[in-house]
Amino acid sequence: MIRRLPALLAVLAAASMGFAALTSPAVASAQTPSPTPTPPAAAPTPTEEQMIAVEHQLLCPLCVNERLDVCTIAVCMDMKDLIRERLAAGETPEQIVAFFEARYGQRIRADLPRRGFNLVLFGWVGGAILATGAAAAYVLYAMRRDSRLRRARAASPPMDDAWVDRLLEDTADGAPRDDAPGGAR
Repeated sequence: MIRRLPALLAVLAAASMGFAALTSPAVASAQTPSPTPTPPAAAPTPTEEQMIAVEHQLLCPLCVNERLDVCTIAVCMDMKDLIRERLAAGETPEQIVAFFEARYGQRIRADLPRRGFNLVLFGWVGGAILATGAAAAYVLYAMRRDSRLRRARAASPPMDDAWVDRLLEDTADGAPRDDAPGGAR
């Protein structure tokens, strides 16, 4: 009995809908014509700036990184005509871009949306810029430190050759001398 319950409920639902459709009053009435017909609203003509703005947001589906507003192949000409028709029909530029994105995919957009995996791409670029800046700062610090050491070495008094000669003579004699600079013995 429990196994037959869903089938029984389906039959009861279908029967109740059929009974409701048969017993409902069906009223047919003729339409009365309006006394003065209203003319259809004139479709707004798209301006050249609107068309170029939409074309600037899209890429050619066949070329590599070539925007639609500068591409001259037949597919792009057809897309431009379609943009003109859709703007004349009253669609917004966002709706038109969404239409082409649904048709060709996300690669049709000239600008990458900042969501999903594209955030990783933008983060990678930002990280590379930071790493380059840190490396440049370290190189400048090392160059400055090296120049300070060179200046310090240049400012120290040079060793005289006489002292080196005496040191060599003393080591040959075996007796250290006390007049060595820095207290060397």
